Amino acid sequence: MIVTATQVTVFANLTDAASAITDSGLIPVVQDRINWICNNYFTTDLYVKGPLTFNATARTVVTSGDFTAAGFATDDEIYIYQSYRNDGYYTISTVTATTVTLVTGDAVVDELSGRSILVSVVQWPRDLVYTAAQMVAYDYQERNNRGAGVKSKSLGPWSETYESGGNGEFGYPRDILAPLYDHKIARLM
Repeated sequence: MIVTATQVTVFANLTDAASAITDSGLIPVVQDRINWICNNYFTTDLYVKGPLTFNATARTVVTSGDFTAAGFATDDEIYIYQSYRNDGYYTISTVTATTVTLVTGDAVVDELSGRSILVSVVQWPRDLVYTAAQMVAYDYQERNNRGAGVKSKSLGPWSETYESGGNGEFGYPRDILAPLYDHKIARLM
């Protein structure tokens, strides 16, 4: 994951327990939004590409290539792309030359594929951890408190003015999203 619930509570100065952040389900949503905004899955040059076999019961991914020679290691986060049913992020529990076993809680669907599937180690840029924490905190605390189209609000001696340019993608304030643009990959139409 791009950010942990504990990091969200620390970086966003939230008093709620990390378990409440985890239970909200917002971290994977924010991660998907960052992927979409940046058009980037943050894969590395540590990868295996080729036909794979996925076993749901054993939580394994088997290749005819070599995971260890490619540099895969225990606890690495990986991204699977171009499978029929198993695209997404997973974490490695154990790794051998031909088999990656996923951590408990990560589930794959049985699939035997002759197509070329990419499995890559993921490296999240350090500066995006803080940005992801701010996005989760915004969704967790602020989003429901702001009315659509409201430019400012006041309550007694307290007032708040929102930026006049509106919000960025997915309704986040532009100042939260600004660090993402350094990691954006152009989309070809």
